[in-house]
Amino acid sequence: MKIKKLLTSPRIIIYLLFFLFMMLAISPNPWHKGATIRNVITNSTAYNAGITSSAPRTPPMNRETIVEINNQEIESADDYYEVIDDVKVNDTLYLKTKVKRFLFSYKTNDYVLSAESDITTKVLNETVAKKTIVEEYDEDLNKTVNKTKYVMQPKTEQIFNGVKDIGIRVYDAPKTNIKLGLDLQGGTRVILQPEEKISTENMDALIDNMNQRLNLYGLSDVVIRSAGDLSGNQFIIVEIAGATEEEVHELLAQQGKFEASIGNETVFLGGEDITYVCRSAQCSGIDPRAGCRRIQDGYMCRFQFAISLSSDAAKRQAEITQKLDVVYDSSGEEYLSQDLNLYLDDQMVDTLKISADLKGRASTEIAISGSGFGLNMQEARREA
Repeated sequence: MKIKKLLTSPRIIIYLLFFLFMMLAISPNPWHKGATIRNVITNSTAYNAGITSSAPRTPPMNRETIVEINNQEIESADDYYEVIDDVKVNDTLYLKTKVKRFLFSYKTNDYVLSAESDITTKVLNETVAKKTIVEEYDEDLNKTVNKTKYVMQPKTEQIFNGVKDIGIRVYDAPKTNIKLGLDLQGGTRVILQPEEKISTENMDALIDNMNQRLNLYGLSDVVIRSAGDLSGNQFIIVEIAGATEEEVHELLAQQGKFEASIGNETVFLGGEDITYVCRSAQCSGIDPRAGCRRIQDGYMCRFQFAISLSSDAAKRQAEITQKLDVVYDSSGEEYLSQDLNLYLDDQMVDTLKISADLKGRASTEIAISGSGFGLNMQEARREA
C-alpha cells in the first residue's frame, strides 16, 4: 500500500520523469565502440569522398563513428590509426560508419577512399621556356590573330613525400552525451590580444576570419570568442578540443594567405594587391536586390562585397581577362569563359563567375557577388 501511494505521489512522478528525460539526454551506452570522427580536413581525400565534420553542437553520441575499415572491426582510435599507418599509395579503403538517429536506431554509411601520393613542388634556380598562344592585332591583315610566344618560367621539381594524409581525426567513441571540458577531454585554450584597440566591427570580422581559417582544417570542436577585462584590454579566446598547444600555435601563428586566380594565373593576392575591403551593410553582406529565395532543394541567398585593387593588380586582371571569351549562362547573362577561384591558405573556398564587362578592363573597384545554399534560410544565409 505504501509502495502504491509512493508511486502515485506527484513529486515522485516528477522525479521519475526528470530522471527519464535526463537518461534520454545523456544517452549512456557503455558498449559504444569505434573511432568517432572529430574533424575532417577540407579538400582532403576523406572530404572528397563525402565524409564531413559534425556540426559543433552535435551531441557526442550522434557523431559519425568509424566501425570498420576493409572488413576489419574498429573498436577505438588506436585501431583506426593502426590501420591507417599501414596504408600504401593507391590502396583502396572501404570505411563503414554509423550515425545515431534515435535511441538505439543507427544509420550506416559506406565510403570508398583511394590513398594518394603526397607530392610537393619545389621551385629550382633555373628557367624553362613555356609555349603560349596569345591574341594580337595584325595591322597588315587588319584582324586579330593567334601568335605563338615563349615565356621564360622557373623550372620546378616534384618531390614525393609518401602517402597523403586522408584527412580524418578521430577519438575513442564516447559512452554518453556529456561534453567534457578541455581539462578532461584534452585540448588547448589560447588567449590572444590585439596589438592595438580595434572596433567591435573589426573584432567580429577578425573572429569570422579565424573561424573560416580553422574550418579549412575541418575542426569542429572550436570556440572563438571575444573577451575583455576591467582595464579595457581586448582579448580573443580560442578553445580547440583534442589539439595540442603546438598544433594550435602552428595553425594560428602562420600568416593567412588569400589568393584569387583565373585558371593557373594569379589575379590578386591579399595584402598589397587589395587596398580596401568594404565591411559596411551598404556594400557587403546579403544583396538587398536579390535577397534570399526558395529553390527546389532548399534556399539560396545572394551575397555581395566590394574591394579595391592596386593599380598593378588591376592591370594584371585586365591582361588575364582580355584573353577570355564571353559566354552566356542559362538565363542569358554574359560572363567570361573562366571563373574566378578564391583560395584561403591554398584551399579553394569559392568559385565565382566574372561579369563580361570586366574583360580587358583595368578596374580598381571590384564588386564580387555569389550565392550561398542551404536546406533552410538560416543555413543559406550562413553559407553566403
